Amino acid sequence: MGPAAKSHIALGAKDETVDVGDHIAYVWETPAEFIEAVGFLERGVRDGDHCVVFGHDDANAEVLRVLTKMGFDPGQLVRDARLTVLGGRAQGDMMLEEIGAAFQRATEGGAPLIRLLGNIGWSRPGWPEDRDILAFEAKVTGAAKLFPSVVMCMYDAKSLSGNVMLHGCFETHPLVITGNLLRKNPYYVQIEEYLRRI
Repeated sequence: MGPAAKSHIALGAKDETVDVGDHIAYVWETPAEFIEAVGFLERGVRDGDHCVVFGHDDANAEVLRVLTKMGFDPGQLVRDARLTVLGGRAQGDMMLEEIGAAFQRATEGGAPLIRLLGNIGWSRPGWPEDRDILAFEAKVTGAAKLFPSVVMCMYDAKSLSGNVMLHGCFETHPLVITGNLLRKNPYYVQIEEYLRRI
């Protein structure tokens, strides 16, 4: 499928709008900020989009719990092909392929937009080494533009290392949400340069 045509959509978090194809880092510290990020998926479900929950088991369970508290039945959404839940894999390219396949199925199923909310399993069993995850994150920006999609990756500022925050969060995401604002990220590094550096 060719690149998605640019159009503005409501993010569903921080009362912001973004372009289709955007890859956003969402930096959070409090439970309320976590819940607000799940509003990205809430908006998608309400708008008829296909939603993807991607992450480590604890985060995925919490995202699904929040969706349930918002009045949705995640199990029914999965059965209706409106929601996909994906976990980690041993290699970054395997994760990218699995996400691409899920996006392809959603597109073929008629989804007008795909929203992926990610919580990467940095240093968790069954996930790639950090360097492989960094390469994966860098590649997501280009992959998101191949589909009518928006990808938002959550970064827990209280528990992740400075190395992960700098290289995983800030250097691989063209847009970042910190505090109350969505901003163009001045620390973003283009993929070719980024992959040479890691």
